[in-house]
Amino acid sequence: MSHVSFPGLGLEFDINRVAFSIGGFEIYWYGILIAIGMFIGVILGQKNAKRFGIDEDKLYDVIIWGAIGAILGGRTFYVLFADDYEVRNIWEFLNLREGGTAFYGILTGALLTSFIVCRINKTRYLCLLDNLALGFLVGQGLGRWGNFFNQELFGTNTDLPWGMYSDTIARYISREGERLFNEHGIVLTDGPVHPTFLYESIWCVIGIFVISYFIRRRQFDGEIGLRYLLWNGIGRAFCESLRTDALFVGNVRISQAICITYATVAAIALVIIKSKIKNSNDPDYLKPYAMTREYLLATGQITEEPADVPQELPEEAAEAADAEPVSEAAEAVADFPAEEAPAEDVSAQDDTEEIT
Repeated sequence: MSHVSFPGLGLEFDINRVAFSIGGFEIYWYGILIAIGMFIGVILGQKNAKRFGIDEDKLYDVIIWGAIGAILGGRTFYVLFADDYEVRNIWEFLNLREGGTAFYGILTGALLTSFIVCRINKTRYLCLLDNLALGFLVGQGLGRWGNFFNQELFGTNTDLPWGMYSDTIARYISREGERLFNEHGIVLTDGPVHPTFLYESIWCVIGIFVISYFIRRRQFDGEIGLRYLLWNGIGRAFCESLRTDALFVGNVRISQAICITYATVAAIALVIIKSKIKNSNDPDYLKPYAMTREYLLATGQITEEPADVPQELPEEAAEAADAEPVSEAAEAVADFPAEEAPAEDVSAQDDTEEIT
């Protein structure tokens, strides 16, 4: 049990990291929230699979193995870079209730494992990343509230109205006082701190709307995945600069360095690829697979018809076409053969005949 207060807001209450117990085995809120986030992420992935050109059955294979890779990656990252933590055997390594995991280990493990599985079951990797971006944001946003119940992932002292204080935080600052002084200067045990878990959670919620906006407007496979890495990297870089429990390699905050690297690479890739698309003057250049005629025919969203008969595209593909310099509809009209007007008096023609 921990007593938590937000002095600037006049709020205080008690929280317990344990949600309930089964036969003496304690179930933590952190695990429950992570599980809920993963469940919602899977539902979103299933719902949007067709939109991104992903086979649902293959999607589940990737998610299962990706989750295993994420857990192993997150745990490995934490064990490697946590100065005050070590494991003596494989069982201690697998005991996630003791010690912890690191987000960028989780992300990297998931990315590498899913890449391997995609190569095996012949799933388009970039389409997969686009499909799972929203799920990552939902999982992060909910998971950070697990950090709140654990009273971890907080920053240095602050005078802002939403500054947070608890007896758990005070004990941690007192225990780590010398290290915190060397990293941040004076950190008071009785002063409110930045609730960085809240900052990241809010950033993820905003990111869900931002990423959703670009889904219908994407121009190439992998664009949504890159936008996720950019958005997440910017928010994480800020939060990591405030955290009192950051992992270090020398004087470098390793998670902050990684998130800045991810964000920089994503930004450069977006600029280069979008520039190539703009300069190509080809509406089909790097078009997302799920918007191609090949995929639309294969999934029955359109039917094979004579080339001179324009077809109505599915809503999303139509919107993407409208966003191009020259739309598919415009090309169809431009390629439609024009008829020459007959020499005789047109008034003699049937009134119902359309002249093109």
